[in-house]
Amino acid sequence: MTLIDLGEITEPTDHPPRRHRTFAGSRRWAAALLAVVVLVTMAGAAPPPRRVYATVPVPLGASLLLSADQIFAVIPGTEATGDRPELLAFPHPEPATGTPPKLTPSWRVALSHGHRVFRVQPVAEDGVLVSMSAEETETSQSVLLDARTGRERWREPGVAMFDDPRRALLRTHRESMPNTLRMIELPSARELWSIPLSASSVDYRLRDGAVDAVVVSTLDGGVEVRDPETGEVRHRLPPPADDPAGYQSAWVVGDLVAVVRNSNTVAAYTVDGLVPVWQTTVPTVYHVTDCAALLCAFLASGGVQVLDPATGAIRWDNRDIADLLLVGERRALVLSRWAEGTMELATFDMTTGAALVDHGPWEQVHRYEYAPHLLAVRPVADVGLVLAELHPDADRARPIDVLVGGRGECQARQDLVACRRQDGDFGVWRLPE
Repeated sequence: MTLIDLGEITEPTDHPPRRHRTFAGSRRWAAALLAVVVLVTMAGAAPPPRRVYATVPVPLGASLLLSADQIFAVIPGTEATGDRPELLAFPHPEPATGTPPKLTPSWRVALSHGHRVFRVQPVAEDGVLVSMSAEETETSQSVLLDARTGRERWREPGVAMFDDPRRALLRTHRESMPNTLRMIELPSARELWSIPLSASSVDYRLRDGAVDAVVVSTLDGGVEVRDPETGEVRHRLPPPADDPAGYQSAWVVGDLVAVVRNSNTVAAYTVDGLVPVWQTTVPTVYHVTDCAALLCAFLASGGVQVLDPATGAIRWDNRDIADLLLVGERRALVLSRWAEGTMELATFDMTTGAALVDHGPWEQVHRYEYAPHLLAVRPVADVGLVLAELHPDADRARPIDVLVGGRGECQARQDLVACRRQDGDFGVWRLPE
């Protein structure tokens, strides 16, 4: 799933050295990084000749999405547009020298009045799927646009949860009226099936790039695995006899369904057959996901518990981890919350949960596809951003570029990286090879 709303990212700032915590190589690496920054600054930090570099002129509050062929921006509604947000499509920049050119949109379309756009996804056959909702009216809708012209192909109620090359699953979210879960064909919006929805969560399993099972956790405490082609129930798990009214959610992790009941019990079942595998108790868990060969249960109070997927046994517990960004077989890059309340990138041991390396206040670059490394940036006063590559098995970040004029809110796709500039626009650069 690709989200265009990247959230509000706080710009990193330099922090004084912390004496209560030391990591091997941290101080040496800080000095090395400073030397790199000084050398780049002394060189004028100019982009190399023929480098792809352009600006996307958008106001503050706009969101940006990099796709394989275009750059999309969502502009918030204003009085001039009747409170209707707009979607703009820009071409990829050409190699340029001298002053970075400002891209001009290929097309722009006004979207629904009062709606907040939170998902823009390029899809097959030159389509762009846009999902939006309006809190005031409790309405949601998805619109398929032609990526070449912006022309509307179809409009349907509900938010698109996912898409594969053929289908999209649409879910409505309303408190005052019944909701529905519908599967449609992407090109035509022809309905394949529809069911009344009384669910606390909906998830799915992907195989070979397509959805092969839809998992619904019902409000009465049951769990259903439905066929994505027909909507028919393949397997059903009845509500637990000891607490049928308790709140629960269900998450697909590999070939398991992890059912979270009353935020403190995780029970694992097979997707195929809903056969019980194990059950364990965890404190205030709100989400379960896979972490390489393990399972990670994220806690509402902060931190993560790592579970054995075969038995549910707790391998380790760490309350300093705010998010796992890239997990390898032995080590993981994480967003770590330290005692001062700051968020920093760090490397943790996946076997023990121990902190190994403190990388400092780098800001993660959002990526849409899996990559074996993580991109991150940190500011350099009066210059822009240093772009670095981090790998779970490496103890140091590797600086690879300087994004002149960059400020933050960065994302990368394929060979392009885009960041908010200090003047408010977005800059687009080609990633170094």
